[in-house]
Amino acid sequence: MGIRTEYFAAPTDEVAATALHTSGGPTEPDQTTGQPPFDAVAVPSMDPFVTLGGLAGVLSGRPYGEVTAHPRHGTLVGSGGDEGPWIVTVAQDLADDLASAGPARLAEAARVWSTTAMPPVPRQHLAALLPLAALAARAADLGHGLYCWTSLGD
Repeated sequence: MGIRTEYFAAPTDEVAATALHTSGGPTEPDQTTGQPPFDAVAVPSMDPFVTLGGLAGVLSGRPYGEVTAHPRHGTLVGSGGDEGPWIVTVAQDLADDLASAGPARLAEAARVWSTTAMPPVPRQHLAALLPLAALAARAADLGHGLYCWTSLGD
């Protein structure tokens, strides 16, 4: 069993929590409109707690313990119970860092960030960072926050 993670933008915690009612997550097209209910990207297995904490530390230059102590780092805003899904916040500092990072900074962050993974996989990290950073930039343009929809999957 693995973990499914989809990151999405929403204007408020209350609106983000409505992603619990999407059958397949925020990237799943609505049956009536054919469009996803949120601007979202699927980033498989990038958990919003440890993994994103490591990324936040790399992008900000701050210690892992400091970035994960942020009150909006992984704060639960919606829960589907013990089996999930769950909706958690992404700290605004990280969203801002992602939104403002250009491709070169993201590539360097992916390289550094990958040194904490076993085995190191900088290309996989960069492939995950590019759509996440683009989502963060679109969210910033709208004044929205970033959230993570997480579910246990096969």
